[in-house]
Amino acid sequence: MIKGKLTDEGLYKYSAGIREAKWLMNDDVANYLSEELWDHAVDLMSYEAELEDKPIGEQRTTLVNKRGDLKKWFLLQPQVLDAKVEKFLRLSH
Repeated sequence: MIKGKLTDEGLYKYSAGIREAKWLMNDDVANYLSEELWDHAVDLMSYEAELEDKPIGEQRTTLVNKRGDLKKWFLLQPQVLDAKVEKFLRLSH
């Protein structure tokens, strides 16, 4: 999302990067990373692809709104992820 558009390469790198989460975290975190974030990312890619050839009109407006909602959702996810992994990364004595 740094460049404003997801790519297949970016998704493959993400998938490889979260592969070990199930061994380091719990099922909740692993499922969040591999299902919830992944599904939303694929949805966002689909909206982007559909928008490329969609003429101005009601369908395009609907897709733009869905894409915008997903981008807003992604902007909130760092806090969600922090809350989910906090107990695994907190140092205690």
